[in-house]
Amino acid sequence: MDKNSGIKQRRKERIQQLIEGNKAEAYSSGIDQNRYGYREMKSMPVVSANSPRDPETEWKNDRQRWQQSFGANRGPSFWSSFWRRTVIAAVLFGVVWGLFRWDIPYAVNLRMFVADALNKDMDFAAAGQWYKTYFDGAPSFLPIFGEEHETKQVDASRKGSPPIEGNITQPFVLSLKGVEITPNVADNGAIAVKSIDAGRVLDVLNHPKSGISVTIRHTGGITATYGRLSRSTLKVNDWVQEGEEIGVLPASHGGSEAATLFLAIQRGDQYIDPSEVVALD
Repeated sequence: MDKNSGIKQRRKERIQQLIEGNKAEAYSSGIDQNRYGYREMKSMPVVSANSPRDPETEWKNDRQRWQQSFGANRGPSFWSSFWRRTVIAAVLFGVVWGLFRWDIPYAVNLRMFVADALNKDMDFAAAGQWYKTYFDGAPSFLPIFGEEHETKQVDASRKGSPPIEGNITQPFVLSLKGVEITPNVADNGAIAVKSIDAGRVLDVLNHPKSGISVTIRHTGGITATYGRLSRSTLKVNDWVQEGEEIGVLPASHGGSEAATLFLAIQRGDQYIDPSEVVALD
């Protein structure tokens, strides 16, 4: 009798263990079993797409994705930035140097632009007047604009340096092409003629009667012709800087008249008075 009771007790415990084990397995897999033995799926929590997101969490996720794409903990390096800028500056310098060193036909406009930018001074008075017109007063954070109490209307154009020191003996109105300048010299030696601005030599002609004439395309769309020279070492496509010697006027001998420089200026195809763009006074 006691033996049968022990067997029943062990069966009952075993059945209880199996029931508890099935319940635990159903709970872990999300499946429930009702009293009739049918299994039911438990409803899983659903996150709504319209539910508000935590900005800090989103920022951290975006930052983590960016670091995974471009490398984490990558800080800016001073030397890498320094060398990168140095290489870029060297490349730009080499390009500009090459424009002026080699004769490249399609680079003429770039040469003129660079020469114009390097030889033209910024007119701060005109800039101050423009700022005053559009912004009601000169900027106080730039001291240079406050040096004068009253900003006057100014001409932003810049005049070139004179080719020689002298006086105009034949004005522009007589020929409507150019002027003749007589040098102010005490001796009878050769007189150096200098460039009024930076530019490129377009033409060098030698006339049997009037001598050598040199035509130079200057910055700002100005073309100048220097005539009645006795000698010049320039060639076509040579580059000259402002104040650089173009040639020389012939020396006067005995009682002969002093040599004069013929200077003609064109803006586009139109001849203009050289005194408008050159400081001849």
